[in-house]
Amino acid sequence: MLAHLYYPTRQFMILLSLLTVSSLPVLGTGCSSSEPTEYRQFSETIDEHSQKTDQESKQTAATPPTITNQAIAPEEKLTEPEQIANHASPVPTENTTNQVTTKPGPAMQAPAMQAEEKAQVETATLVARKPDPKDRALTDQEKKALAASEPREVKILVKERSFRKTKPENALLINYDDIDLLKVMNMEPVTLKAPELMPQWLKDLDGKRIQIRGFMYPPFQQTGNEFFQLARDNQICCFGKNPKIYDLFPVVMRDGVTADYILNRPFDVVGVFHIKAETIDGELERIYLIDDAIVVDK
Repeated sequence: MLAHLYYPTRQFMILLSLLTVSSLPVLGTGCSSSEPTEYRQFSETIDEHSQKTDQESKQTAATPPTITNQAIAPEEKLTEPEQIANHASPVPTENTTNQVTTKPGPAMQAPAMQAEEKAQVETATLVARKPDPKDRALTDQEKKALAASEPREVKILVKERSFRKTKPENALLINYDDIDLLKVMNMEPVTLKAPELMPQWLKDLDGKRIQIRGFMYPPFQQTGNEFFQLARDNQICCFGKNPKIYDLFPVVMRDGVTADYILNRPFDVVGVFHIKAETIDGELERIYLIDDAIVVDK
């Protein structure tokens, strides 16, 4: 037998060929006995799984959403937009008392958001609004300021007044207290009716030559001034004091006479005194005037 393996004869080769041919059907039967699906490539399995997943996704999207835990009457049916809105809402959650609460959809949230925005606007307006003094208790200083802003009852406080004459030009000697309407007749603020309500002795000064001492309000030039403003004191322009209408009035120099600027020192003015209420744009601008004046600087 070993000799036939190492040195095969013709008859032996024929026998071996017959045995090989006869065994082929047996091998073919064994391979085809199983189902075709049991022996497949791995790529075919992946493709079929992907196709199955796509089909399930399409079926889920095509299936209309079901509404649960909604208090809807049997005869009521939701329209398609309402179903979509409810389907987009978050999934209901259960609280400790096993009650299901559902967060309202966008249609229900709109009124609440508008109310919240309105409340924020109202709050910002209240914060930005300037406080009204009437909403709180006023301080003593504020009470005095408020009382001063209210019109006073006009009444004659100085009923009689006489003046002496002085040189030069035999003028009546007066001072700012004599023409102070608050001290003379309790008038604050001064109105257009002031000349009519003045006491008779003050009315008699109209058209008379007087002499009064005051300060020169800074004019437009240092020398050659034909007119200027006479002030009660030197704090009116330098320290921001708001002068009363009777504390600052114009002085018109005599023809051919001028005045130099007198800085921060009092001097006397002699001239004709006039009482006349004058307005500019409906507001009282001046009530006193001195003309035909000269400056007496001693």
